[in-house]
Amino acid sequence: MDDDEIASAAARFHEDVPHRFQVSLTMSIQTRERLRAIQDELNETVGEQLFTTNDVMRIALFGADRYHALASGQVQELEAIDEDQLLPLTAPIREVLKTENLFDSPEQDSD
Repeated sequence: MDDDEIASAAARFHEDVPHRFQVSLTMSIQTRERLRAIQDELNETVGEQLFTTNDVMRIALFGADRYHALASGQVQELEAIDEDQLLPLTAPIREVLKTENLFDSPEQDSD
């Protein structure tokens, strides 16, 4: 994903998701730090302080919902919203999580 795609997806996300929806959660320090790292990565990618913690939570929940729909067969293929918004917005999230080794590598699967 290039920075322009992420910035464009961010703009559409902000237009589509009203800011009146707020997230109020109690979370571990590790989760809070991970959310902050993801927020920083997203903001660094677009070059401005555009994303809030609430945005990161909404992106994560929306991404999980879309992934579940695809993985469970409820949706057979990616839709325009997945390609236009979800893929660009979740790419920086994946980068942050990869730095923490939270994904299994193919080598680990073959053990």
